[in-house]
Amino acid sequence: MEKGFGVRRCDDLSILLLNRGSLRLNNGMPKEALEDLESASVLRGKPDAVILQNLARAREVNGYYAQSDRDYNLAISMTANEVNPFWLRSALVKLQLGDIQAGFDLFKRINNRFPDAPEVKAAYAVFLTAKGDQTAGQQKFLEIPDRAREKFSQDEYLKKQISWPPKAVETISKLAVAVGDRRS
Repeated sequence: MEKGFGVRRCDDLSILLLNRGSLRLNNGMPKEALEDLESASVLRGKPDAVILQNLARAREVNGYYAQSDRDYNLAISMTANEVNPFWLRSALVKLQLGDIQAGFDLFKRINNRFPDAPEVKAAYAVFLTAKGDQTAGQQKFLEIPDRAREKFSQDEYLKKQISWPPKAVETISKLAVAVGDRRS
């Protein structure tokens, strides 16, 4: 590799930081992940959908919901022809920010693509409840098979494993109590 003025030393550093940031994010190191993913984004120099969706998630789990929403929106605009699972996270961030209708509108596209996924059904129940229809929310929640539904009554699963935003966790926990899966 040549060294000198104007010669790039490492073209892959943004990819390395993306990978390390993603690993850190999944290994319970959200602050370090955020640092890596912000650096990856800067080094990339132009918007990259994969970096953006991971950066958005890192910002989300660190509690920076408005910035997360902006990053998710840009990543979605770059992948708008194909619904991706990360869109569910974006919809839940909108719910956290109080933009229930925009979150629900985005969610409907996710539901069309992944209607049988337990996490999608649980999120559907959350949105129905957030829109004021707890009965429909409970009915949707009960559509999830028992073993899969049981996970949604566990704080460890909600907060650590799938790391939903607080409003979604609060709503699904209330639904779990209402259907008898959890004690208040």
